[in-house]
This record gives sequence, C-alpha cells and structure tokens, in this order.
Amino acid sequence: MSHFTDSMSYFSNTRKGEVAEIRGELNDSKLPVRKEAVKKVIAHMTIGKDVSSYFIDVIKNMQTEDIELKKLVYLYLMNMSSFLPDVAILSVCTFMKDCSSDNPLLRALAIRTMASIKVDKVVENAIEVLKTALRDSDPYVRKTAVISVAKIYKSDPESVKDMGNSYHLYSQYSLRNG
Repeated sequence: MSHFTDSMSYFSNTRKGEVAEIRGELNDSKLPVRKEAVKKVIAHMTIGKDVSSYFIDVIKNMQTEDIELKKLVYLYLMNMSSFLPDVAILSVCTFMKDCSSDNPLLRALAIRTMASIKVDKVVENAIEVLKTALRDSDPYVRKTAVISVAKIYKSDPESVKDMGNSYHLYSQYSLRNG
C-alpha cells in the first residue's frame, strides 16, 4: 500500500516553487534524483498540466545509459515534441546514437520513438535509420522497424514511398525471419 501512496504523490497539486525545484532535480548529478524528477514531470503531463517549460531539462537526460530513465524521457518526447518541434530537433543526435547501439532493445526503443514523433526533421532521420533497421541482425529490431514504417506511412505516405522497394522487400524478409 505504501508504494501506491508514494506513486500518488506524483499527482499532487503544484506547490509554489515546484517548477524550480523539479528543474533543479532534472539537472542533479545523482541518477535516482533525475529519474524521480522525470517521473514527476510525466505525472504532471498525464493530468494535463503544462510541462513544456521542462523540455530542455528533460531531453538533457537522454544522454544516459540507464534504460528506465531513457524510456521515461522518450515517453515525454513522444508527447511533447509536437508542441515544441524546433526544440525536439535537438534530440536527433541522441536518437541516431541510440539507433547504432550494441543493445538491440535500445535500438528498437529509439526507432519506435523516432517514428512516433511527428516532426519533419525527426521523421527524415527516422526514414534513414529504418532503411538500415529493416536489415538489422536482431529480429526484434527488424519487427520494430516494420511497425515503425507503417506508423510513419499512416501520417506521411510520401516519405515512406521515397524508401522505394526496400520497405516491401525487407518487411517480407523481417516478417518471415523474425
């Protein structure tokens, strides 16, 4: 029961000075403090509070090896990038780095997140990454790439058509061998 009570504290009313406090926590040197801060931001986002003022502070936390924190930051980005598309472009370099990680789960996470962000520059980079991801050695990454191509196609068919036949050929390969 105490875990539930602790989780509910993320949804409490905003206190005076809380924005500065959370911003400080997002930039803290300790990983657990930053992780809790991102959880607070996501909780505020969930109940409809404006969390756009945290954007830069949150995306700074993409530069982490901690998968849980990275997932939280990616969740925030998927939801907030359409409100701040010019700033969302700052995340592209980290996405590209994560797409070439040795960890297939991280590659898939980055691919899935990029495909969910409806910012032209991010989508352009996602298309380039997907061309490689469709041929990835890991079946989970290939499957994620196929789903991501379909997701991008739904919102921007022309960008996927520019991929040519590679999507069709590799999607067939991926589905049979993954």
